[in-house]
Amino acid sequence: MKKMEIREDAVSPVIGVMLMIVVTVIIAAIVSGFAGGMSDNQNAAPTAAIQCNIVKEDADNVVMTLKHVSGDSLKTADLRFYVSYINSGGIPVQNRSQGVKVENAFTDSEGNIVTARVPYLTDVKVGDVGDDDTNYGNFIWNPGQIITTGNGDGFAAITGLDPEEVEIGDIIGIRLVDTNSQKAIFDKDVRVQ
Repeated sequence: MKKMEIREDAVSPVIGVMLMIVVTVIIAAIVSGFAGGMSDNQNAAPTAAIQCNIVKEDADNVVMTLKHVSGDSLKTADLRFYVSYINSGGIPVQNRSQGVKVENAFTDSEGNIVTARVPYLTDVKVGDVGDDDTNYGNFIWNPGQIITTGNGDGFAAITGLDPEEVEIGDIIGIRLVDTNSQKAIFDKDVRVQ
């Protein structure tokens, strides 16, 4: 009788091929992750709870106020406003700004006519309207503080809307975007009151 030898040569190549496939899959996943931006160190957007009101005070005066209710302190130099609405002709319009300088349109607490970059900070502990420390882009917006367009001129500068054309009940989209992360911190449709 002839003795039959059992050879196990095929086990080694199968295991070798499987290991090569596993290593290839892992390398492909790592390369895909880097190519897809998985390794990007993007800045995280700050988080904040913000309330926005737009009030038509009279025929030619509309004021927008934003209150920082809670969350991270926001560096206004890094915030951009996007305002969207449908104009009287039914055409969608978008305006964007990082604060707008409005000349000789405001009155400080002493009655002097001043220039301010809107929306300005209304915190008297920081300064009066027109002071550099209250001009948009120059201050850190902390919880509890309010920023405002102040009057119709400031409202028009930020939104691009003529206050006389704004009616109570109109809806204006307000979006506040962090320019470092390119993410929205606030994005709401606000009804004019």
